[in-house]
Amino acid sequence: MKIEIDEELQFQIQALSPVGLRNELDYGFFLEWLVKVGIGTIRAALVAHPELTLGDLAMMQFRNDVH
Repeated sequence: MKIEIDEELQFQIQALSPVGLRNELDYGFFLEWLVKVGIGTIRAALVAHPELTLGDLAMMQFRNDVH
């Protein structure tokens, strides 16, 4: 799958890495790694809190970002 990212998102992604991301392969590797970390974090949260769902986690983040 190929996902195009705009320039602003590229700057935000680059700000997370001390290594210069120069091309599509660099961004692809780093984004794939971020997704894997995110999925692992979500799984860990759901295991630690079985009363929650993925929807609950998403709404918690939404409410946190909005307020």
